[in-house]
Amino acid sequence: MRVRIKEGIQKQENLSIDKKYMVYSVETSKNKEEFYRVENDLKQVVPYSISLFDIVSDRKNSDWILWNKPNNSSAFLPKQLAYLSFWEDYYNDELEALKKFNLVKEQLFQEELGDDELHEIFEQDNEDEIIFVLNALHKTKDNKMTNQIIQYVKRKLEKSNGLDNTVLLAFQYLSLFKQSDVEDYFIYYLTNIELGNDLLTAVVNEYFN
Repeated sequence: MRVRIKEGIQKQENLSIDKKYMVYSVETSKNKEEFYRVENDLKQVVPYSISLFDIVSDRKNSDWILWNKPNNSSAFLPKQLAYLSFWEDYYNDELEALKKFNLVKEQLFQEELGDDELHEIFEQDNEDEIIFVLNALHKTKDNKMTNQIIQYVKRKLEKSNGLDNTVLLAFQYLSLFKQSDVEDYFIYYLTNIELGNDLLTAVVNEYFN
């Protein structure tokens, strides 16, 4: 499920006009106030009044449940997040809560984002979002992004002397597919020694073995 700020709404702190926001929970307080819990521009997942938003996509998968809490409030959210201490644990950086949230986010990225939006994430070089997309694609073994990701890693390696998490994840994703565009790029990588990195080379060698 995704939402966007309504036209004519006064500018809200940490929210942008025309940007689509992923919804991680639809909540109703005991006073019947309704909120969307979204990830804002500062990467903070916080509740905002639903009156601020229009729905862009109301898509929800079978993992979403209606959870009636003991304090007479309720939430419609992925079942993995439906326990009393979840958001407190998440805000306190508890490892298990962060892991659950990241798995949910990967799933939502895979289900919600169209091909054009996925391409835009790589063009904008948004590292956090690229990691979620790559993890989701890797788990589902979806090869629809191989060409885009080849162009992405080629660009990254040619302009940088270092290795970041996105490039390693991208190589691991590409190595899933025995297809000509991947093979051609890996050969290009091996024959351009200035691009070499031990971790990347290990992935490529394993691919050809």
